[in-house]
Amino acid sequence: MGQRSISGKIAIAVILIWTLAPLYWFLKQAFLTPGQISAFPPALWPSEPQLGAFFNIFGADYTTQGGLELAASGQAGQIVRGLFNSLIVAVVVTVLTILLATPLAYTFARLDFPHKNKLLFAILLSVALPPVSTLIPFYTMFLRFGLSGTRTGLVLVTLTITIPFVSWMLIGYFRNLPPVERLARIDGFSRLKAFLMIVVPMSKGGIAVGAIIAFLFSWNEYVYAQILVNGTSATTLPAAVSGFLFQHPQPQHLAAALFVTLIPPAVVAFFLQRHVAEMNLVDPVR
Repeated sequence: MGQRSISGKIAIAVILIWTLAPLYWFLKQAFLTPGQISAFPPALWPSEPQLGAFFNIFGADYTTQGGLELAASGQAGQIVRGLFNSLIVAVVVTVLTILLATPLAYTFARLDFPHKNKLLFAILLSVALPPVSTLIPFYTMFLRFGLSGTRTGLVLVTLTITIPFVSWMLIGYFRNLPPVERLARIDGFSRLKAFLMIVVPMSKGGIAVGAIIAFLFSWNEYVYAQILVNGTSATTLPAAVSGFLFQHPQPQHLAAALFVTLIPPAVVAFFLQRHVAEMNLVDPVR
């Protein structure tokens, strides 16, 4: 038993190093100047961390304590606009996904109706399809209806992925809940009232997980954003960050922008996971 425990800890340590070391090695460049980045051998840790790159990507010049002037990034406007648009799209998609997927999943999990299995297969198929396979039809449709280059269009196309995925996940969650709404129906509750007042409070843990998934997917969505809104006023942060690859190389700006993209998902996942952990400690029957 002891050897298994040690082997498990070693395996976890190797996986963490394998995953986090490249990420750290790149993100540390956000705290370096161009001269420090090009130095050889590269430093394992910034001896004099600089925050200039974070000011530069938001359009501000920065002067280090040594007098080195770091000019604002030419991509700053796209980064600020992309951050604003990504927050709007991610929040709207998350809210709409939960509002629509929760009753949809409950219906499939608890009720019987004609063609139920066929509709379940349609949901599974929509989850299995890769986004790139529907890119051309969506692009054609968006051009026809004037949705190309708009946040509304990006929200709609993202919902076509988040709603089926979260619904499929919540179907299994609702199936495992005890049938307490039947007792509520005996007490005079309507089906809708039993769902809202009994089932939804019991399902906060699963709904929170669905919210995390919807937010992370909509925040990180790149394929549709790159084709449908990139270069417009609705461009999102992942598409805006990719613009650094087509400009004069500034690794510290790219690293700082990627660092910023990690903050909102990390905050959302941290707080909602704490909520999920608390809900898992509660007996759902109570």
